[in-house]
Amino acid sequence: MQILVPKHYVKTEDLEGPLFFLAGPIRGGDDWQKTCAELIAKKLPECSIAIPYYHSKELHFPLLDIAAQGDVTFFERQLNWERHYIEEAAKHGCLIFWLPNESKVNPRTDGAYATDTRGEIGRWSIELKYNPTYRIVVGAEPEFPSLDVLHRNFNFDQGKDVVFYKTLEELVDAAIEKVR
Repeated sequence: MQILVPKHYVKTEDLEGPLFFLAGPIRGGDDWQKTCAELIAKKLPECSIAIPYYHSKELHFPLLDIAAQGDVTFFERQLNWERHYIEEAAKHGCLIFWLPNESKVNPRTDGAYATDTRGEIGRWSIELKYNPTYRIVVGAEPEFPSLDVLHRNFNFDQGKDVVFYKTLEELVDAAIEKVR
């Protein structure tokens, strides 16, 4: 398994297996990315996983210690890194959106929870509408705020009922199925 973190650039042809991009709340979302990466690696060891955060005292797990060391001057900003690998994953791997409930122990303290993620889901719902070959899966804990609105909007954009997975395990299984 290969882990990609901002702003390290690794050429697509140098990635190990399919690329998964983990999109979802960072601040206030606990360490769902750690659990998700471990679940993917257990089922598909030859893969690359892009995780859009750095280590910090609040967010750290050992997999980040072995992150790929690519060119850090390639992307001017983290957003450029994210957009590049999100698109690569949607085309050649799988873009995974997970919406966990906000942490009761470590809630976000500097703004509304999951605001960026909501916008990204809306954007990629439209992208998927016009390019149905993109590989995207979405999952959420059932109590995620306004989940019903997100799901209805996604369904409206797709013109059909799209499954929103209820557990991280189901979501990972669906993502792996998309790359097979």
